Amino acid sequence: MRSIHLLALGTVAFAAACAQAQPVPLTDAERQAIVASVDSATHAFEDAERALDAEAALAHIAPDFYMYNDGVRIGYDPTVQMIRQNFGTLQHLDPGFTNLEIKVLGRDAALATFTFRDSIIDGTGASFSFRGSTTLLWERRGTDWLITYADADHYPAE
Repeated sequence: MRSIHLLALGTVAFAAACAQAQPVPLTDAERQAIVASVDSATHAFEDAERALDAEAALAHIAPDFYMYNDGVRIGYDPTVQMIRQNFGTLQHLDPGFTNLEIKVLGRDAALATFTFRDSIIDGTGASFSFRGSTTLLWERRGTDWLITYADADHYPAE
């Protein structure tokens, strides 16, 4: 009889622990706040690119960041080097983010997708443009939203 009683107590304790482990669903207000925060962070990243402010752009990228750029995997250090080098040689960059959509994945993660049309003038005055799409995975780290993953495909603008 005692073993049945202990088994019943164990089952109740296990059920209570499982009930506590269930995540609390986001409220509409929490979801809207996350969308607003990630929207703001995405536009701040775009503004940093437009201003050719490498350090402001890099402030949005997490140290464990990596991306696929036209199908090639690039880690954090090469991305930092590429941004600093390229921003230092350009006269003009307009990233032209459009169709921004944000999907909340949880309290600390959201996915931002958008299309872009980069208009660029390099150091020699030559101009060119690309179009494509980008996906950014934003994660909340403390109070900041940082990009931990990105995928971008570039095509000649028509």
